[in-house]
Amino acid sequence: MAPFGTLYTLTDTVHPRSRKILAAAALNDLTLTLPAAFENGVSNKTPDFLSKFPLGQIPTFESAEEPPLYLSESTAIAQHVAASGPRRDQLLGGDARARALNQQWIQFNDLTLERTAADLARWRLGYAAYDAAHEAQAAADVRRWLARYEGHLAAGRRRWLVNADDAEGPSLADLVFGGTLFILRFTYMDAAMRDEYPHVRRFYEALQGVPGLAELYTGPLLEKRKEFEEQS
Repeated sequence: MAPFGTLYTLTDTVHPRSRKILAAAALNDLTLTLPAAFENGVSNKTPDFLSKFPLGQIPTFESAEEPPLYLSESTAIAQHVAASGPRRDQLLGGDARARALNQQWIQFNDLTLERTAADLARWRLGYAAYDAAHEAQAAADVRRWLARYEGHLAAGRRRWLVNADDAEGPSLADLVFGGTLFILRFTYMDAAMRDEYPHVRRFYEALQGVPGLAELYTGPLLEKRKEFEEQS
């Protein structure tokens, strides 16, 4: 199958915001080219790249069609990939109601959980200095956001955020939420915390069981959360 387009992203690992894009492509049976020679911080600073994507950010997408479509912002790319294959209705919703619910959960993730997960991960991964007040707020926020997901999934023991258990598979909202959970599960959400959200855990296991998604959503699991230790 001819490539649907080129995704400029990390090549040695899955960029956190590329996971949902790759998952949508897998479900829609679309081929994305990931240039092996792409070097973050170098390739995306060239005049040619900046002429297409002025901010030089990743992930970004260039379609194979003529004239090419140039997209930045990972959720916009994921939406386009989801809308461009045979499972578009499953991924985005087959009617106005389902599409609105998908957007609700996608935006909830992007505006709340993903940002909080990034805050909790940065100092633990060595990308930022520890800030006690910031950590306390993020720790409270992540429980608030996860409680919202847990409550929704627990109502009727839902498998997916939007789609019916016995009909369609996951929607883009599920792929987006799963991508954020992937980060949380190896940086902050340790074994004890995962036990506090059994329906979220069941959701994630269901996502891993979808054909084509296991590799994207299987990764390291945190057993005990790293806490800040004052230096004497």
